[in-house]
Amino acid sequence: MSVFLGPIHSLMYNRIITMQQVINSLAALSKAEGWNANVDNYVIQEFPPIEEVVDLSNIHASLFGMVDGAEKRFAGIVAAIAKENSERLEKIEATVKSVGESMKIEGVKSPEEACASLQEILLDGMPCDRASMVNQYSDGSYEIIRTMDLHSGYFEEAGLDGDLYYQLLKAFVTGLFAESKIKISGDAMHTIAIEM
Repeated sequence: MSVFLGPIHSLMYNRIITMQQVINSLAALSKAEGWNANVDNYVIQEFPPIEEVVDLSNIHASLFGMVDGAEKRFAGIVAAIAKENSERLEKIEATVKSVGESMKIEGVKSPEEACASLQEILLDGMPCDRASMVNQYSDGSYEIIRTMDLHSGYFEEAGLDGDLYYQLLKAFVTGLFAESKIKISGDAMHTIAIEM
């Protein structure tokens, strides 16, 4: 890897790829169900090495553009599938949870480890946005607290309720820990509480 591309850049790229895998699964759902939604423009099948996709002369702007693109594709595909047909939301949510289950986080022995794993997976803007913070409580539980909402605006721009993003996020996170002793609560918009 280039000396200009450190671990944080790779982490951001992996988060973008994770979101894209959710998007691709929603496109597959739409086709499997025979829904007449135009979803092909949201799908990305190939993920070249980060060195091939990041502009080394402006890494930050390049990564920001990729984050912005992933957020727009996610909102866009949900809108393409469900904007005119809200009955489809239940299957969308189930698919998002199923993607989380397929990426399940294994081997976590504490809420702290679970919290750290989530922080590596979830696409919450750029690190400099500081969109979330972590609190530890005396009972051993952890909580990811959102300091700003970087997501619902994309859904609103696509003509959807901004709260839907967080409903789907909670389904995804629940899927990630479906086979573990980790318990997830909170609304995902303001907090994700993690305990065992």
